Amino acid sequence: MDKDQFPFLDSDDPHFQHARALSVSVGAIRRAQGKCSPNDFPVGSLEWHFAIEEFAGDVLRTLMGETEGIDVQVGERPFD
Repeated sequence: MDKDQFPFLDSDDPHFQHARALSVSVGAIRRAQGKCSPNDFPVGSLEWHFAIEEFAGDVLRTLMGETEGIDVQVGERPFD
């Protein structure tokens, strides 16, 4: 794919850089724990969807400062 189609991939926006650093950090921690990554599966496969959900849960737990054992349901709105 042409880089011009995705200009945000080289973004200097600090928010993008923080999000990218968080993603890379969570990915590295998951890999060290022996957990799979969404990149391990074909996009759209059942395994990919499960990996995306687990990865997103880890990102949310990291952002919320929660510890292990907390079950965050994707799509839930706990602050309403």
